[in-house]
Amino acid sequence: MNDLPVQSLTAIATLVAALITAAVSFVSLTLTKEQKTSEFRQAWIDALREELASFLAAARAFARAVEILNTYGPDYKDKTALRISDEKVGDLRYQVAESLCKIQLRLNPNEPEHQELLRLLRRAVSEQNAMVNNKTGVEETMKAIEIASEYAQPVLKKEWERVKKGELPFRIARNWVAPAIAALSLAFIAWVLLGKFRL
Repeated sequence: MNDLPVQSLTAIATLVAALITAAVSFVSLTLTKEQKTSEFRQAWIDALREELASFLAAARAFARAVEILNTYGPDYKDKTALRISDEKVGDLRYQVAESLCKIQLRLNPNEPEHQELLRLLRRAVSEQNAMVNNKTGVEETMKAIEIASEYAQPVLKKEWERVKKGELPFRIARNWVAPAIAALSLAFIAWVLLGKFRL
């Protein structure tokens, strides 16, 4: 077996060590960045869940308030124990509109599930407006709200599954690059220890 000069072996060992160090730094940087992305995605999911809850609760309460008004007329406060002030009804309608705008800004217009969720939320608002104008009853409005609520659950779950799996660069770094670096490092150490390189 022909031995390489010590200087060549030292240079090769230094080069391999530098490459391993660079690869480890790259993996570490990728993992840190993708962990932060996952944290931001989790915060986005939490905020979307809150806005959806706010929208759905306000839409339901507003629908019930309009139902009472349509049933008993403008002097409903004298005819029913369930009293909602006019100011509160106005606040509920504003809350529905505000929450819908926030949800729209959070959703990705390029994802079909997000497009469908937004369509269902808008449909609930349309039914609500038709109810205000005495064109439909509370049943249609509440059904539209319920459909939007049921559709939102798998959308949120899908986003949560994405957080659990991690972003694609994170999965590549964790599942392929890190093990490859470990395998190459062990192979190089074994090669040196077995006498391929005599340092």
